[in-house]
Amino acid sequence: MNANQPKFVRFVDRSLLLSTAPVLESLHFKLDRQCSEVDVVFWVETAVERGLRELNFDYRYMTDEPMKLPQSLYTCGTLVVLKLKHVSLEDVKFPVCFQLLKTLHLDYVIFLNDESSQELLSSCPVLEDLFLTRAEDDNVNTFSVMVPSLQRFIYDATDSSYTYLLMNTPSLKYLMLDDLSDLCQIEEYMPEIVEAHVDVTCYNVDDILRYLASVKRLFLCVPTAALFPTGRIFHQLVHLEYCTYETEWDLLMSMLRHSPKLRSLKLNETKSYGDGPPTCHWDEPISVPETLMFVLETLEWRNYRGGKRELALATFILKHSRRLNIASFFPLAHRSTTLEMKYLMITQLARLSRGSAKCELVFD
Repeated sequence: MNANQPKFVRFVDRSLLLSTAPVLESLHFKLDRQCSEVDVVFWVETAVERGLRELNFDYRYMTDEPMKLPQSLYTCGTLVVLKLKHVSLEDVKFPVCFQLLKTLHLDYVIFLNDESSQELLSSCPVLEDLFLTRAEDDNVNTFSVMVPSLQRFIYDATDSSYTYLLMNTPSLKYLMLDDLSDLCQIEEYMPEIVEAHVDVTCYNVDDILRYLASVKRLFLCVPTAALFPTGRIFHQLVHLEYCTYETEWDLLMSMLRHSPKLRSLKLNETKSYGDGPPTCHWDEPISVPETLMFVLETLEWRNYRGGKRELALATFILKHSRRLNIASFFPLAHRSTTLEMKYLMITQLARLSRGSAKCELVFD
């Protein structure tokens, strides 16, 4: 909704005041700066009095000051879902209470300090779903997520310049880290983790991976210098998507060596070098990972460039994968990729030796 007409304000006033329902199930707002804070406070307070179960509050005017919501919202004992965008929590008085809250989305929310963000999460004893998009100046240096009940966590710090993330979430099943932080630290092994999406630029990737050993599906996009956690085995991993935008393959080989059930491998240049291919070479390992020889069944390579480095890896995988059923290659979707280049890629791949007689080669 756009609150750019007095008529709209009167409509919301009447709708809330005349409602006779014993419980207000859901209230969604998309507002701009022409909506006064006085109106917003009245609407939210009225909704809270009606036993509000879900609030989705999206303040759209990004260049203005973030909106402040009434204190009564933060002691609303009926809330199950709370989604806030461009809201300030600097004036919230703690402790707060969200005894029934299961889903919390904080999108470009401003806090008072590190402690206020931690206190907010500690007030959600049954929280299962947390979506957090960090603002550049949200007043938090170390964001602590200490939530034993949490099952799904999406963390986006791509707009935050200097941040730490500290996690203790033993019940987590799904994790997404899209993060430009200096440090991400996980303090507790996550035995319930099923799927993880790790796209980070911090170099302590081994500290992250060692606590994800139970994962079944993993997307991994990390810096070149990232190390594999010593002594860790990914016993449950069946699908790995590996980002190829960096220039070294050591971590990929380590993942293959330590993932005994890996059946599906997807390679994808999710971050582009630009027009030119990477210049670094790839050294073929002395020993072939057993997973590659005896387990891997599917290979999918998106944004394949066909350069020497990529061709060397494709040669290695196709040659040594004895159980491979299908290998699919999709060329880089870029204006510089001509039909002639595609034909050369197809020819090169078709001539490669295949360790599996039943392997079907697909080129799109």
